[in-house]
Amino acid sequence: MKSRTSPTKTLSTATIDEILTLSETEKLLSYFDKTLCRALIIGTDDLHNPFRGYILPLAYRDIGILHAVLGLTMCHITSSGKRETENASVARMIEHQLSALQSLSSLLMKEEIYGLTDDEQDVLLAVVILLVLYDICETGVSSHGVHLTGAGYICGKLARQSKVVTSPRTTFLLTALAWLDVLRAFSGAEKLAYSDNVRRCVLEADHFNLETLVGCPVELFYEIGCVLTAGKQYMDGTLSGDAFQDLLDGAEQFFRVWDPQSIAFPSGDPEWIQLAEAYRHMCIIRVLRFPDTWAVPCEDERIQSSVRSILDASAKISADSAWFKRLLFPLFIAGTETSIPHQKRYIEFCMCEIKKSTGFPHPAMNELLNRVWDERYRQKNRPGNIPWMEFTCSKDLIRQHDYLMF
Repeated sequence: MKSRTSPTKTLSTATIDEILTLSETEKLLSYFDKTLCRALIIGTDDLHNPFRGYILPLAYRDIGILHAVLGLTMCHITSSGKRETENASVARMIEHQLSALQSLSSLLMKEEIYGLTDDEQDVLLAVVILLVLYDICETGVSSHGVHLTGAGYICGKLARQSKVVTSPRTTFLLTALAWLDVLRAFSGAEKLAYSDNVRRCVLEADHFNLETLVGCPVELFYEIGCVLTAGKQYMDGTLSGDAFQDLLDGAEQFFRVWDPQSIAFPSGDPEWIQLAEAYRHMCIIRVLRFPDTWAVPCEDERIQSSVRSILDASAKISADSAWFKRLLFPLFIAGTETSIPHQKRYIEFCMCEIKKSTGFPHPAMNELLNRVWDERYRQKNRPGNIPWMEFTCSKDLIRQHDYLMF
Protein backbone atom coordinates (compact mmCIF):
# COMPACT_ATOMS: atom_id res chain seq x y z
CA MET A 1 0.00 0.00 0.00
CA LYS A 2 1.28 3.46 -0.91
CA SER A 3 1.97 5.97 1.81
CA ARG A 4 -0.54 8.81 2.13
CA THR A 5 2.39 11.16 1.70
CA SER A 6 3.27 9.70 -1.70
CA PRO A 7 2.81 12.32 -4.42
CA THR A 8 2.26 9.58 -7.02
CA LYS A 9 -1.41 9.19 -6.09
CA THR A 10 -3.70 10.38 -8.89
CA LEU A 11 -4.28 14.00 -7.93
CA SER A 12 -7.50 14.37 -9.90
CA THR A 13 -9.23 11.78 -7.71
CA ALA A 14 -7.70 12.79 -4.38
CA THR A 15 -9.66 14.75 -1.79
CA ILE A 16 -8.46 18.10 -0.50
CA ASP A 17 -7.47 16.51 2.82
CA GLU A 18 -5.42 13.85 1.04
CA ILE A 19 -3.59 16.45 -1.02
CA LEU A 20 -2.93 18.64 2.02
CA THR A 21 -1.29 15.71 3.83
CA LEU A 22 1.30 15.23 1.07
CA SER A 23 4.77 16.34 2.12
CA GLU A 24 5.22 17.94 -1.31
CA THR A 25 2.09 20.04 -0.78
CA GLU A 26 3.46 21.47 2.46
CA LYS A 27 6.68 22.50 0.73
CA LEU A 28 4.86 24.04 -2.23
CA LEU A 29 2.46 26.03 -0.06
CA SER A 30 5.41 27.31 1.96
CA TYR A 31 7.11 28.38 -1.27
CA PHE A 32 3.94 30.14 -2.44
CA ASP A 33 3.73 31.94 0.91
CA LYS A 34 7.36 33.00 1.26
CA THR A 35 8.48 33.47 -2.36
CA LEU A 36 5.66 33.73 -4.87
CA CYS A 37 3.40 36.02 -2.85
CA ARG A 38 6.20 38.58 -2.61
CA ALA A 39 6.92 38.33 -6.34
CA LEU A 40 3.29 39.08 -7.21
CA ILE A 41 2.87 42.37 -5.37
CA ILE A 42 4.82 45.40 -4.17
CA GLY A 43 5.79 43.68 -0.97
CA THR A 44 6.81 45.97 1.86
CA ASP A 45 6.61 45.21 5.56
CA ASP A 46 3.81 47.69 6.22
CA LEU A 47 1.50 46.58 3.38
CA HIS A 48 -0.99 43.71 3.42
CA ASN A 49 -0.24 41.02 0.82
CA PRO A 50 -3.58 39.94 -0.71
CA PHE A 51 -2.19 36.76 -2.24
CA ARG A 52 -1.09 35.65 1.20
CA GLY A 53 -4.12 37.07 2.98
CA TYR A 54 -6.89 36.04 0.58
CA ILE A 55 -5.69 33.36 -1.86
CA LEU A 56 -3.63 31.17 0.47
CA PRO A 57 -6.42 30.62 3.06
CA LEU A 58 -8.77 29.61 0.23
CA ALA A 59 -6.29 26.92 -0.83
CA TYR A 60 -6.89 25.13 2.47
CA ARG A 61 -10.66 25.19 1.92
CA ASP A 62 -11.26 24.71 -1.79
CA ILE A 63 -9.71 21.97 -3.90
CA GLY A 64 -9.84 24.01 -7.12
CA ILE A 65 -7.87 26.85 -5.55
CA LEU A 66 -5.45 24.34 -4.04
CA HIS A 67 -4.77 22.75 -7.43
CA ALA A 68 -4.36 26.18 -9.05
CA VAL A 69 -1.95 27.38 -6.34
CA LEU A 70 0.13 24.20 -6.50
CA GLY A 71 0.23 24.24 -10.31
CA LEU A 72 1.33 27.89 -10.41
CA THR A 73 3.92 27.31 -7.69
CA MET A 74 5.45 24.33 -9.50
CA CYS A 75 5.47 26.31 -12.74
CA HIS A 76 7.28 29.18 -11.01
CA ILE A 77 9.87 26.86 -9.48
CA THR A 78 10.48 25.29 -12.89
CA SER A 79 10.55 28.57 -14.84
CA SER A 80 12.76 30.42 -12.38
CA GLY A 81 15.32 27.61 -12.39
CA LYS A 82 15.49 27.49 -8.61
CA ARG A 83 15.99 23.73 -8.75
CA GLU A 84 16.02 20.91 -11.27
CA THR A 85 12.57 19.48 -11.85
CA GLU A 86 12.14 15.82 -12.67
CA ASN A 87 9.70 14.66 -15.32
CA ALA A 88 7.38 13.37 -12.59
CA SER A 89 7.14 16.87 -11.11
CA VAL A 90 6.30 18.34 -14.51
CA ALA A 91 3.59 15.71 -14.90
CA ARG A 92 2.15 16.63 -11.50
CA MET A 93 2.29 20.31 -12.38
CA ILE A 94 0.19 19.64 -15.47
CA GLU A 95 -2.18 17.44 -13.47
CA HIS A 96 -2.72 20.25 -10.96
CA GLN A 97 -3.39 22.64 -13.83
CA LEU A 98 -5.92 20.33 -15.46
CA SER A 99 -7.67 19.74 -12.14
CA ALA A 100 -7.94 23.49 -11.59
CA LEU A 101 -9.44 23.88 -15.06
CA GLN A 102 -11.95 21.14 -14.30
CA SER A 103 -12.91 22.92 -11.09
CA LEU A 104 -13.36 26.19 -12.99
CA SER A 105 -15.58 24.47 -15.57
CA SER A 106 -17.76 23.04 -12.81
CA LEU A 107 -18.17 26.46 -11.21
CA LEU A 108 -19.05 28.10 -14.52
CA MET A 109 -21.65 25.42 -15.20
CA LYS A 110 -23.13 25.80 -11.73
CA GLU A 111 -23.25 29.58 -12.13
CA GLU A 112 -25.15 29.23 -15.39
CA ILE A 113 -27.72 26.77 -13.99
CA TYR A 114 -28.15 27.63 -10.32
CA GLY A 115 -26.04 30.69 -9.56
CA LEU A 116 -23.14 30.87 -7.11
CA THR A 117 -22.81 31.89 -3.49
CA ASP A 118 -20.59 34.85 -2.63
CA ASP A 119 -17.76 32.53 -1.59
CA GLU A 120 -18.10 30.47 -4.76
CA GLN A 121 -17.90 33.62 -6.89
CA ASP A 122 -14.69 34.60 -5.13
CA VAL A 123 -13.30 31.10 -5.65
CA LEU A 124 -14.11 31.27 -9.36
CA LEU A 125 -12.36 34.63 -9.78
CA ALA A 126 -9.36 33.46 -7.76
CA VAL A 127 -8.97 30.33 -9.91
CA VAL A 128 -9.08 32.49 -13.05
CA ILE A 129 -6.36 34.79 -11.68
CA LEU A 130 -4.15 31.83 -10.79
CA LEU A 131 -4.67 30.21 -14.21
CA VAL A 132 -3.78 33.46 -15.98
CA LEU A 133 -0.69 33.84 -13.79
CA TYR A 134 0.26 30.27 -14.71
CA ASP A 135 0.10 31.25 -18.40
CA ILE A 136 2.18 34.36 -17.71
CA CYS A 137 4.75 32.35 -15.79
CA GLU A 138 4.98 29.55 -18.35
CA THR A 139 5.05 31.50 -21.63
CA GLY A 140 3.57 34.98 -21.25
CA VAL A 141 0.79 34.03 -23.64
CA SER A 142 -2.77 33.18 -22.63
CA SER A 143 -4.28 31.08 -25.40
CA HIS A 144 -7.27 32.97 -26.86
CA GLY A 145 -7.64 34.83 -23.54
CA VAL A 146 -10.27 32.31 -22.60
CA HIS A 147 -9.90 32.47 -18.80
CA LEU A 148 -9.82 36.25 -18.54
CA THR A 149 -12.66 36.81 -20.98
CA GLY A 150 -14.76 34.09 -19.37
CA ALA A 151 -14.66 35.88 -16.01
CA GLY A 152 -15.87 39.15 -17.53
CA TYR A 153 -19.55 38.33 -17.05
CA ILE A 154 -19.07 37.50 -13.36
CA CYS A 155 -17.04 40.69 -12.82
CA GLY A 156 -19.71 42.79 -14.49
CA LYS A 157 -22.38 41.21 -12.33
CA LEU A 158 -20.35 41.79 -9.17
CA ALA A 159 -19.68 45.42 -10.08
CA ARG A 160 -23.41 46.04 -9.90
CA GLN A 161 -23.67 44.65 -6.36
CA SER A 162 -22.94 46.32 -3.04
CA LYS A 163 -20.86 43.30 -1.96
CA VAL A 164 -17.79 44.59 -3.75
CA VAL A 165 -17.94 47.77 -1.71
CA THR A 166 -17.91 45.82 1.55
CA SER A 167 -15.67 42.83 0.73
CA PRO A 168 -11.91 43.48 0.58
CA ARG A 169 -11.30 40.03 -0.90
CA THR A 170 -13.78 40.48 -3.73
CA THR A 171 -12.45 43.98 -4.40
CA PHE A 172 -8.91 42.60 -4.72
CA LEU A 173 -10.00 39.84 -7.11
CA LEU A 174 -11.98 42.28 -9.25
CA THR A 175 -9.07 44.74 -9.28
CA ALA A 176 -6.54 42.13 -10.40
CA LEU A 177 -8.75 40.86 -13.22
CA ALA A 178 -9.69 44.36 -14.42
CA TRP A 179 -6.00 45.29 -14.51
CA LEU A 180 -5.14 42.20 -16.57
CA ASP A 181 -7.98 43.01 -18.96
CA VAL A 182 -6.67 46.55 -19.54
CA LEU A 183 -3.13 45.23 -19.86
CA ARG A 184 -4.01 42.88 -22.70
CA ALA A 185 -6.02 45.63 -24.43
CA PHE A 186 -2.81 47.64 -24.84
CA SER A 187 -1.93 45.21 -27.64
CA GLY A 188 -5.35 45.65 -29.25
CA ALA A 189 -8.32 47.62 -27.97
CA GLU A 190 -10.67 45.03 -29.44
CA LYS A 191 -9.52 42.62 -26.71
CA LEU A 192 -11.00 44.74 -23.91
CA ALA A 193 -13.75 42.59 -22.39
CA TYR A 194 -14.70 44.19 -19.06
CA SER A 195 -17.26 46.96 -18.78
CA ASP A 196 -16.70 50.49 -17.57
CA ASN A 197 -18.72 49.56 -14.47
CA VAL A 198 -15.99 47.14 -13.42
CA ARG A 199 -13.23 49.72 -13.80
CA ARG A 200 -15.32 52.35 -12.02
CA CYS A 201 -15.79 49.90 -9.17
CA VAL A 202 -11.99 49.60 -8.95
CA LEU A 203 -11.68 53.40 -9.09
CA GLU A 204 -14.09 53.89 -6.20
CA ALA A 205 -12.94 50.97 -4.03
CA ASP A 206 -11.91 51.73 -0.46
CA HIS A 207 -10.74 48.31 0.72
CA PHE A 208 -7.98 47.59 -1.79
CA ASN A 209 -6.08 49.89 -4.12
CA LEU A 210 -4.52 49.13 -7.47
CA GLU A 211 -1.31 50.93 -6.49
CA THR A 212 -0.45 48.22 -3.95
CA LEU A 213 -0.84 45.53 -6.61
CA VAL A 214 0.98 47.03 -9.59
CA GLY A 215 1.96 50.61 -8.71
CA CYS A 216 -0.28 52.25 -11.31
CA PRO A 217 -2.43 55.04 -9.83
CA VAL A 218 -6.06 54.07 -10.21
CA GLU A 219 -6.97 57.38 -11.91
CA LEU A 220 -4.55 56.56 -14.74
CA PHE A 221 -5.93 53.03 -14.96
CA TYR A 222 -9.49 54.29 -15.28
CA GLU A 223 -8.66 56.98 -17.85
CA ILE A 224 -6.67 54.65 -20.12
CA GLY A 225 -9.54 52.17 -19.81
CA CYS A 226 -11.85 54.84 -21.22
CA VAL A 227 -9.40 55.44 -24.07
CA LEU A 228 -9.21 51.73 -24.90
CA THR A 229 -13.00 51.44 -24.76
CA ALA A 230 -13.28 54.31 -27.24
CA GLY A 231 -10.62 52.66 -29.39
CA LYS A 232 -12.67 49.48 -29.47
CA GLN A 233 -15.78 51.45 -30.43
CA TYR A 234 -13.87 53.32 -33.14
CA MET A 235 -12.58 50.05 -34.58
CA ASP A 236 -16.03 48.45 -34.71
CA GLY A 237 -17.57 51.57 -36.26
CA THR A 238 -19.75 52.71 -33.36
CA LEU A 239 -17.66 55.84 -32.68
CA SER A 240 -16.86 58.40 -35.36
CA GLY A 241 -13.31 59.46 -36.15
CA ASP A 242 -13.95 63.04 -35.05
CA ALA A 243 -15.48 61.97 -31.73
CA PHE A 244 -12.60 59.58 -31.14
CA GLN A 245 -10.02 62.28 -31.85
CA ASP A 246 -11.75 64.65 -29.44
CA LEU A 247 -11.60 61.98 -26.74
CA LEU A 248 -7.92 61.31 -27.50
CA ASP A 249 -7.08 65.01 -27.25
CA GLY A 250 -8.81 65.23 -23.89
CA ALA A 251 -7.10 62.08 -22.61
CA GLU A 252 -3.66 63.28 -23.69
CA GLN A 253 -4.24 66.54 -21.85
CA PHE A 254 -5.38 64.62 -18.76
CA PHE A 255 -2.23 62.50 -18.68
CA ARG A 256 0.10 65.42 -19.38
CA VAL A 257 -1.21 67.60 -16.54
CA TRP A 258 -1.83 64.79 -14.04
CA ASP A 259 0.32 65.39 -10.97
CA PRO A 260 1.44 62.40 -8.84
CA GLN A 261 1.86 64.75 -5.90
CA SER A 262 -1.91 65.29 -5.90
CA ILE A 263 -2.83 61.79 -4.68
CA ALA A 264 -2.25 59.72 -1.56
CA PHE A 265 -0.05 56.66 -2.05
CA PRO A 266 -0.07 53.55 0.17
CA SER A 267 3.02 54.85 1.99
CA GLY A 268 5.36 57.81 1.97
CA ASP A 269 8.13 56.09 0.00
CA PRO A 270 9.29 58.22 -2.96
CA GLU A 271 9.36 55.21 -5.29
CA TRP A 272 5.57 55.41 -5.69
CA ILE A 273 5.93 58.74 -7.48
CA GLN A 274 8.57 57.46 -9.91
CA LEU A 275 6.49 54.39 -10.65
CA ALA A 276 3.44 56.59 -11.23
CA GLU A 277 5.44 58.74 -13.64
CA ALA A 278 6.46 55.65 -15.62
CA TYR A 279 2.83 54.57 -15.92
CA ARG A 280 1.73 58.10 -16.83
CA HIS A 281 4.09 58.24 -19.78
CA MET A 282 3.21 54.69 -20.78
CA CYS A 283 -0.41 55.88 -21.07
CA ILE A 284 0.62 58.94 -23.09
CA ILE A 285 2.40 56.69 -25.58
CA ARG A 286 -0.67 54.49 -25.94
CA VAL A 287 -2.88 57.52 -26.58
CA LEU A 288 -0.46 58.79 -29.23
CA ARG A 289 -0.65 55.45 -31.01
CA PHE A 290 -4.34 55.99 -31.77
CA PRO A 291 -6.04 56.12 -34.21
CA ASP A 292 -3.36 54.74 -36.58
CA THR A 293 -0.57 52.75 -34.94
CA TRP A 294 1.53 52.96 -38.12
CA ALA A 295 1.44 56.74 -38.54
CA VAL A 296 3.87 58.25 -36.03
CA PRO A 297 7.50 57.02 -36.08
CA CYS A 298 9.05 56.13 -32.74
CA GLU A 299 11.64 58.86 -33.35
CA ASP A 300 8.90 61.51 -33.08
CA GLU A 301 9.76 63.82 -30.17
CA ARG A 302 6.37 63.28 -28.51
CA ILE A 303 7.07 59.54 -28.33
CA GLN A 304 10.73 59.92 -27.43
CA SER A 305 9.96 62.38 -24.63
CA SER A 306 7.79 59.80 -22.89
CA VAL A 307 10.30 57.00 -23.54
CA ARG A 308 13.01 59.07 -21.86
CA SER A 309 10.71 59.86 -18.95
CA ILE A 310 10.02 56.15 -18.38
CA LEU A 311 13.74 55.41 -18.42
CA ASP A 312 14.49 58.33 -16.10
CA ALA A 313 11.85 57.11 -13.64
CA SER A 314 13.36 53.63 -13.78
CA ALA A 315 16.83 55.00 -13.08
CA LYS A 316 15.54 56.63 -9.88
CA ILE A 317 14.31 53.33 -8.41
CA SER A 318 16.87 50.90 -7.01
CA ALA A 319 16.89 47.56 -8.82
CA ASP A 320 16.69 45.69 -5.51
CA SER A 321 13.65 47.60 -4.24
CA ALA A 322 10.12 46.18 -4.01
CA TRP A 323 8.91 48.74 -6.57
CA PHE A 324 11.38 48.05 -9.36
CA LYS A 325 9.66 44.89 -10.61
CA ARG A 326 6.48 46.82 -11.38
CA LEU A 327 8.35 48.81 -14.03
CA LEU A 328 8.19 45.79 -16.33
CA PHE A 329 5.27 46.85 -18.52
CA PRO A 330 6.26 50.54 -18.82
CA LEU A 331 9.78 49.40 -19.75
CA PHE A 332 8.38 46.99 -22.32
CA ILE A 333 6.30 49.77 -23.90
CA ALA A 334 9.37 52.04 -23.91
CA GLY A 335 11.32 49.23 -25.56
CA THR A 336 8.81 48.85 -28.37
CA GLU A 337 9.01 52.58 -29.01
CA THR A 338 12.73 53.10 -29.50
CA SER A 339 15.38 52.46 -32.12
CA ILE A 340 18.20 54.00 -30.07
CA PRO A 341 20.85 51.38 -29.12
CA HIS A 342 21.71 52.68 -25.64
CA GLN A 343 18.02 52.90 -24.73
CA LYS A 344 17.44 49.33 -25.89
CA ARG A 345 20.46 48.11 -23.93
CA TYR A 346 19.30 49.85 -20.72
CA ILE A 347 15.79 48.47 -21.13
CA GLU A 348 17.16 44.94 -21.60
CA PHE A 349 19.30 45.34 -18.49
CA CYS A 350 16.38 46.51 -16.35
CA MET A 351 14.05 43.81 -17.62
CA CYS A 352 16.67 41.16 -16.95
CA GLU A 353 16.95 42.37 -13.35
CA ILE A 354 13.17 42.23 -12.97
CA LYS A 355 13.00 38.69 -14.35
CA LYS A 356 15.66 37.57 -11.90
CA SER A 357 13.90 39.17 -8.95
CA THR A 358 10.43 37.78 -9.75
CA GLY A 359 11.33 34.42 -11.28
CA PHE A 360 9.01 35.11 -14.24
CA PRO A 361 11.06 34.69 -17.46
CA HIS A 362 8.53 36.33 -19.85
CA PRO A 363 9.71 34.55 -23.03
CA ALA A 364 6.85 35.93 -25.15
CA MET A 365 7.75 39.48 -24.17
CA ASN A 366 11.37 38.90 -25.17
CA GLU A 367 10.24 37.51 -28.51
CA LEU A 368 7.97 40.50 -29.15
CA LEU A 369 10.71 43.03 -28.43
CA ASN A 370 13.20 41.25 -30.67
CA ARG A 371 10.69 40.97 -33.51
CA VAL A 372 9.86 44.68 -33.30
CA TRP A 373 13.52 45.68 -33.17
CA ASP A 374 14.48 43.37 -36.05
CA GLU A 375 11.60 44.57 -38.22
CA ARG A 376 12.34 48.21 -37.41
CA TYR A 377 15.97 47.71 -38.42
CA ARG A 378 14.95 46.01 -41.67
CA GLN A 379 12.63 48.89 -42.51
CA LYS A 380 14.77 51.70 -41.11
CA ASN A 381 14.42 53.73 -44.31
CA ARG A 382 10.65 53.37 -44.36
CA PRO A 383 8.54 56.24 -42.96
CA GLY A 384 6.13 55.64 -40.12
CA ASN A 385 6.11 53.18 -37.24
CA ILE A 386 6.51 49.45 -36.70
CA PRO A 387 3.74 48.79 -34.13
CA TRP A 388 4.32 45.93 -31.72
CA MET A 389 0.56 45.30 -31.78
CA GLU A 390 0.90 43.86 -35.29
CA PHE A 391 2.68 40.87 -33.80
CA THR A 392 -0.09 40.17 -31.28
CA CYS A 393 -3.48 40.96 -32.80
CA SER A 394 -3.08 41.88 -36.45
CA LYS A 395 -5.93 40.90 -38.77
CA ASP A 396 -3.27 38.97 -40.70
CA LEU A 397 -2.62 36.62 -37.77
CA ILE A 398 -4.42 33.29 -37.93
CA ARG A 399 -4.47 32.77 -34.16
CA GLN A 400 -5.18 35.55 -31.71
CA HIS A 401 -3.71 35.23 -28.22
CA ASP A 402 -3.36 37.45 -25.17
CA TYR A 403 0.17 38.64 -24.45
CA LEU A 404 0.33 39.36 -20.73
CA MET A 405 2.94 40.67 -18.32
CA PHE A 406 2.52 40.98 -14.58
